[in-house]
Amino acid sequence: MIPQVERSTDTDDKHAGVIRLLRLAQTGNREQALLLADEQLRVSESPGMLYARAVALHSIGDHAGAAGAAERILALTAGDGVAGEMAGWRSIALSFRAWKHIVLSEVQKQAVDLDSILRALARAEALLSDDVPDGFVLATAHTCLGNAYNDLRLYELARPHYDAAFAAATTRTDVIVDRAVSSQVNLATMHLNWAMELHRIGDSHGAREKSVIAARHAATAQEYATTNDAQSWGAHAGLLFACADSAGGDDEVVVARIRAGLKAMEGRGARESRPFALPFLARALDRAGQHSEALAVAEQAISALTDDATWQTAAPAFHTHATLLGALGSDSARAALAYGDQLAETLWRQRLRTLHNARSVQVLERVTRERDRVQVLANTDALTGVGNRRAFDVRMAELGTSATDEVALIVVDVDLLKAVNDADGHEAGDRVLKAVAVALTSQVRAGDLVARVGGDEFVAVLEDMDRAAARRGGRTHGRGCLGSARLDRDRERGGRHGPSLRGRTEPVARGRQGDVCGQAKQQGRDDRISTCR
Repeated sequence: MIPQVERSTDTDDKHAGVIRLLRLAQTGNREQALLLADEQLRVSESPGMLYARAVALHSIGDHAGAAGAAERILALTAGDGVAGEMAGWRSIALSFRAWKHIVLSEVQKQAVDLDSILRALARAEALLSDDVPDGFVLATAHTCLGNAYNDLRLYELARPHYDAAFAAATTRTDVIVDRAVSSQVNLATMHLNWAMELHRIGDSHGAREKSVIAARHAATAQEYATTNDAQSWGAHAGLLFACADSAGGDDEVVVARIRAGLKAMEGRGARESRPFALPFLARALDRAGQHSEALAVAEQAISALTDDATWQTAAPAFHTHATLLGALGSDSARAALAYGDQLAETLWRQRLRTLHNARSVQVLERVTRERDRVQVLANTDALTGVGNRRAFDVRMAELGTSATDEVALIVVDVDLLKAVNDADGHEAGDRVLKAVAVALTSQVRAGDLVARVGGDEFVAVLEDMDRAAARRGGRTHGRGCLGSARLDRDRERGGRHGPSLRGRTEPVARGRQGDVCGQAKQQGRDDRISTCR
C-alpha cells in the first residue's frame, strides 16, 4: 500500500521538503530520500521530516527502523491536550507504528499483540475527531489508518479512511492531485485483496463484485493522474485496472494489459507490484489456454515475493500455483489446495471475529473520549479555561489524603471588577478575568492547579512548597497577575487605573481550605499567600 501523501505542486508549501523526499522514496530513490531526511533531522527534528524518514525506511524494507521513526514522532507530540496539526501527526505516528508492528509480526513470524494494535488505531482515529486543519496531515493520517486496517484484512474499516483521504484531497480549493491518485490506488488495491480472499473461500460472486469496484477506483486514479508528478501513480493505476479486469474481460486483451502494466512499472520503485500482479496474469493465461506459460508465471510470482512480503501478497501466489498444478493432474497439489481452502475459510472466520473486536474497541474509545471530555468540562471554568470551584474542591480533597508534606495556596482576588463592568461593560470585565487567569497559569509549575473559585477569585494550588518559597513565589505571581490585569484594563480605558489584587497570609488547616477565599476578602489589597500543612 502507498503510505505517503503528496501534492502536485509544492511551491511555497510548508511541507514541500517532506513531499519531495516522499516522492523520492516512492519512485526508486529510497536511499537518497533516507540520506536527505537524516541530514535535515541532524539540524532539527520535526514530525514531517521524521515521517519522510519512516516512509523511506518502509520503502527499503526496514520496518523496525520505520517503527522507530514513528516512536520519535510520538515523543515530539506527547502531552495532554494535543490538538490541531500536532494531533494529526500523533494520529499518523500511532497508526504508522501499528502498521509496522503488523508487518513485523508476519516477517519475523511472531505473535502480534492484537488488542494493543486495535487500541492504538482507535486512539489514532479519535485524534482525528477534532479539527485537523492541514490537508496534507489529515490525508496522511487517514491513509496510515487505512494501511494498517488493510494489512489486518479489516477491509470494512480501511475503506472509509481511504475515502476520507480522497475527500481531503479533492474537496479543498486546490485539488491535491497526487493524494487523489494514491488514495484511489489504495482503494483499488484493497478491493483486489478483498476479491482474492473471497475467491479463496469460494465466493465467486463477491470476488467479482469487489473486482468491479477495484476497476472503478483504478479508472478514477487514471483520470486524476494528469500531471508529471502523478505519472508513477498513473502507471500503478493502469496495472491495477488490468488486474481488476482479469476476471471478466477478453483473456488475450487482459494478458496484454497486465504485461504492459508490469513493463510500465519497471524502475518506479514499487517492490510489491510484480508479485501482486503476476497471479492475475497467470490466471488470465490459463483461461486463454496457455497452461504451461500460466504455470511458469505462477512460479515467477512465488520467486518474486520479497523477504518482507505479507500474507496478503504471498497467499494469492501460492494458491494460484497450487490451483494450476491441481488442474494439470497433480494429486499432491490437489491435496494441498484442499487444505489451503480449509485454512482460508478458517482465516476468514478469524477475520470476522477481529472485525467485531475492532469495532468494539472503536466504540469503547469514543465513549471513553466523550467521558473524558465531559469530565474536563465539568472541572473547567467556561470563561477563563482554568479550573473551576469543583476542580479546586476535588484537588484539595485529594491532598487531604495524600502524603504531600506542604501545600501553598496563592489566593488572588480581583478588586474593582464591578467598576470595570459598570464603566465598560461585562465584556471588558471578562477580558480582565481572562488576563489574570493567563498570567497566573503562566507563572505556576506544570501540574499546579489554577482555579477560578468565585466571580473575581482565583486560587493556585502549589504542592510540595514550603512557606518561605511560597511567599516569594506569591509576591511574584501576584505582581504578574496585577500587571496583566492592569494592562488589559488600561487598553480598555486609555490608561486609567484598573483593578487590583488582594489575598491572605494566615496558615490554614487542611480541613479549612474552603474558607481561604472568603477570608481573603477581609484582608488588605496586596498579594498574599496561604500555606497548608
